[in-house]
Amino acid sequence: MLHAILHGKAGRIEREGESLRWRDLFKGSEDLLTATFFGRLPHLSDGTLGAVLHFLLGDNPLDPATFQRLELWPKLASLQDRRYVEPDVLLHFDDALVVIEVKPPFGGDQYREQWLAQVNAVVSEAEFDDYEDRLYYVALGNIPVAPLIRPELPERFVQMTLREWEPLRRYLQTASEFESCRQDRAIRDEWLQAFELFGMAPVVPEWAPLFAYAGQLDLDCGVMSERETPPPAEPTGWAALLDYAGTLHLSRPDFSFLNH
Repeated sequence: MLHAILHGKAGRIEREGESLRWRDLFKGSEDLLTATFFGRLPHLSDGTLGAVLHFLLGDNPLDPATFQRLELWPKLASLQDRRYVEPDVLLHFDDALVVIEVKPPFGGDQYREQWLAQVNAVVSEAEFDDYEDRLYYVALGNIPVAPLIRPELPERFVQMTLREWEPLRRYLQTASEFESCRQDRAIRDEWLQAFELFGMAPVVPEWAPLFAYAGQLDLDCGVMSERETPPPAEPTGWAALLDYAGTLHLSRPDFSFLNH
């Protein structure tokens, strides 16, 4: 379905008497962004899953080989005046639980009241007792405030981390773990295409490192002194520069609008 939407082949859907393109409906949905990204996590190799966990949690002792299952939008009993709370993502491991609240780049901000409601609901759920003090909380996207710390963050939580979509996008482009196998590369490429659909503009490579690298190469086509002239067999440096440029991930332009 994602590929059909990306290439303008998903057609239209009627909603409230209005004909909408699936593409327009898709790119405005927080839940579809959550499912598109986290729904593919269980299919990553252990090493690449570990890389994603490293981005989300920082240095952590979670073993990706102990990952059990993904749970989206669980309803947890609320301790406040609402019937339930609904974190977006639970990542279950053998002896740890990662709780994630997602806000899309086109949506509202994260807020402390929601975080507090969720962490307190998690520690009150009997089904999570076996995780003991191995709970983690992540807020992904639109984080204008500081994370919860003690005493607001319950003792059973190891930590809370704050992450944004754009650093995640850059991380996916550069993390070497995604080059380990065809499956991981395909998942990474689908994520990057989907991020463009959700309004996250392609990351333009930072030119400063490229210019600095080029400055180390002798690319002068003018007349050189005898002292500056390299030996005949020595390359001028263009091959090295082209090799470097080949490592940059440049998103392809989206021409799907031509199909409409």
